Amino acid sequence: MADRSAAVRGRRVRSARKGSRYYPLLLSFLIAVQVIWIGAPLLMAVLWSLVNPDYPWSYPQMFPEQLSLYGWRFVFKYTSLVRAITTSYSIAPCAVFLCFVLALPTAYTLGRQPVKGKKFIMTVVLLPLIMPGMVIALFLSRVFAALGLAQRFFGLVLGHALLGLPYMIRVLTTSFAAIPQEVIDAAENLGAGTWTKIREIFLPMIRPGLLAGVIFAFITSLEEFNLTFVIGTPTYITIPTILYSFMGYNFIRTNASVVALVLMVPNIVTLFLVERFIKSDYLSSALGKM
Repeated sequence: MADRSAAVRGRRVRSARKGSRYYPLLLSFLIAVQVIWIGAPLLMAVLWSLVNPDYPWSYPQMFPEQLSLYGWRFVFKYTSLVRAITTSYSIAPCAVFLCFVLALPTAYTLGRQPVKGKKFIMTVVLLPLIMPGMVIALFLSRVFAALGLAQRFFGLVLGHALLGLPYMIRVLTTSFAAIPQEVIDAAENLGAGTWTKIREIFLPMIRPGLLAGVIFAFITSLEEFNLTFVIGTPTYITIPTILYSFMGYNFIRTNASVVALVLMVPNIVTLFLVERFIKSDYLSSALGKM
């Protein structure tokens, strides 16, 4: 028995040593993928946004000959970018709140109740994620026009909320399903009412999932172009509609890079902040600090 245990430990040690040899290679590969996939496009966008129009950047130059803030000044002075930023960051929080209100009952039912055909319902809920955005926008525009919601702020909020709904329902459903029934039973045995269970059990334990759903819905709203273009323009202009205006026949790469950075950088910062908050939230829940 002792020999067998020693042999098992020996195999584990050899396996760990073998894995440690491949760890630096795997880490280097992951870093290289991130640099190519994220770092390189971000660097190119920054460089293109700083190109001096008097010294165009073209092949075979590796870097711009001169840098300038002309593109930034032009975009903020001669386009409706400030108005678009205000509109985008007004629609997104309202859409997230409405998305949460619409998703909460469905997510609770799917996560906590014995519903027949639950897998089929979840598949139907996720179907909008694989449908082309312009197709959804065209069909919704007809419905919104009949309801008098086209060219209306609430119409855009509702449309953006519907697009974020699959993310919110999926994440909240998983969060509700992960709550141990023993915790709820113990609270009920101690005399906890409905509001006490919501405040002391459900909300603290779904908070990480709720934050994830919020960030998905928020970024979806900020980056949505098709629905905004079909339903909202020209009354409402958002950052993506400004960006796509520079992507037409007269492609202006410098101006497009400026708008792309305005759209992209806040989303990246928000993702990092929420990621750190979600990790600390999970830790607090694990330690019993509700």
